[in-house]
Amino acid sequence: MSVSTRTLRCQKYYQDREMIRAVRGGTDTLRAAGTKYLPREPGETADSYKRRLARSFLSNYTDKTARNLASKPFTRPIVVKSEKYQDLADQYMKAVDGKGSNLNGLCSTAFEDALWNGSSFIAIDAAVDGGRPYAYHLSGDHILGYKLDEDDRLTEIRIQEKAIVADGAWGEKEVSRIRVFKRDGEVVTWSLYDGDEGTDAAIVLDQPFALKEIPVVAVHSAAVISSGELFANPPLKDLVYMNIQHFQESSDQSNILKIAKCPILFASGVADDAEIAIGSEYAIKGDVNADLKYVEHSGAAIGSGRDSLRDLEAKMQSFGSDLLENSGAVETATGRALNAGENNNRIAMMALNLASAIEKVFGWIAYFNKISEPDFHVDINTEYGINTSSEEFTALANARTMGDLSQEDYLQELKRRGLLRNNFSLADNADRLSTELA
Repeated sequence: MSVSTRTLRCQKYYQDREMIRAVRGGTDTLRAAGTKYLPREPGETADSYKRRLARSFLSNYTDKTARNLASKPFTRPIVVKSEKYQDLADQYMKAVDGKGSNLNGLCSTAFEDALWNGSSFIAIDAAVDGGRPYAYHLSGDHILGYKLDEDDRLTEIRIQEKAIVADGAWGEKEVSRIRVFKRDGEVVTWSLYDGDEGTDAAIVLDQPFALKEIPVVAVHSAAVISSGELFANPPLKDLVYMNIQHFQESSDQSNILKIAKCPILFASGVADDAEIAIGSEYAIKGDVNADLKYVEHSGAAIGSGRDSLRDLEAKMQSFGSDLLENSGAVETATGRALNAGENNNRIAMMALNLASAIEKVFGWIAYFNKISEPDFHVDINTEYGINTSSEEFTALANARTMGDLSQEDYLQELKRRGLLRNNFSLADNADRLSTELA
């Protein structure tokens, strides 16, 4: 087995997400896949299929849903707080990857990737000469193999790295490297191999790493199914299946519309060698009982296809709402309304997982900076829900009227539901009210 070969578990991860990568790649990727995601119909010629494929396009509801859900925790910026090392926190919040990207950009990328794939990763590294440490997003697609101890802590990981480098005076080429981290107790080493499959050529071997643990932390969309596993199930996979179905049905609908728009001239009782010309200045002479007419599609199947597409689109548009639904039993409308802002929906749980990962990353950054007792705390937005029905707004208003809910909490609940703007300030509102009532 080569250092660049995926293990069985990583190969399964990669294969299970093949359709996810195709939908994430959009129309161009699906067209390039050809019959894999758009089957060729029996009797359809190669040229006809090629034309149909070129007309087919993906309405990417999955991408829209992923982007919408991924934006929720970032409606206000992530804040990293520290009583002792706030200057260091501010420095890395502005440029966390050594390339000018801020912390929110890195976190947003990792969060959206976790929505697509179930798990995403953030890694940290530093130049061998002791340069400034930096964090970067690591996709599960680039993990070739890993080992965990009995506490599910990494003892080994192989990461595929690709980059475009100069090739001669004017050219460029893609190079592949395999980075390997190993941990034995609290001693971590790293190695680098040529990434060309089958070579196993070592570039650097068993170099000491500054941290006492492998510098890769996961951001999961859900709990990992069993011990010894590194990946969680992708939450949008069912939506991906529906999106592929929509791609296929949309292609069929477009194709049948193209055919149905062109009526077919039907002739019977006309001599085989009769010349038939179409136009306002022509007349056609036929034998007795000859018949000449246009045959058109009734349109019934087209209507059914359109209804099927609309039903499927409605399902896809509502799919992401499940990940925003609050869990836990609530018995009354007031209870449901007051529960909407609590951290008990899937996206909020993911956001808290991300916050924990960032705290670990800042702990590693602190270690590189010779800080022995870091006190970083990450604050991320989890105040969102979908309970926005008129019934629940009424319940909130009644609770306020009856004196069961303070004005501050009432306004906060309205803000959580999007009825008030994101930058609405309760304090400023109180100041303005005091001025108006004076």
